[in-house]
Amino acid sequence: MPSMPTDDSTLPQIAALGLIMAGLGLIGMTAGDLPGIAEQLAAPRWLMGAIGGVLVGSGLQAGSVASTSSPTRLSRWVVLVALAVVGIVLSRLSDLTRSALGHGPELPLGSALNSAARVLFGIGIGIVLGWVAYEGSGGRKRG
Repeated sequence: MPSMPTDDSTLPQIAALGLIMAGLGLIGMTAGDLPGIAEQLAAPRWLMGAIGGVLVGSGLQAGSVASTSSPTRLSRWVVLVALAVVGIVLSRLSDLTRSALGHGPELPLGSALNSAARVLFGIGIGIVLGWVAYEGSGGRKRG
């Protein structure tokens, strides 16, 4: 039986992992051609990278069990902004997965990265939605 956190303000490890997977999937989907919904909304790649970085940061922070009283611990906002910037940088580097540095057709590597990222994103979102449904159903005993 998996151990659940005793504090109601923290996410279980599986939900935090789902956030990290969804964030990495969003960043990975900037490779190659943009997938359906982002293309339909005309979402820029840098925005997908920023949102992906924030999701990764949220998952890392929510899943950590380190004490918040540590004097060397960075502010949560600093970590989120830093990971959003990393996501933007990675989404800009995804231009290397397309010929003519982003203006030409996608390369086979970009297609493979995009396809793997879609699967990772789908699994991550499924985990998070499953956890939300479990919490919403009252399935967890409230002390």
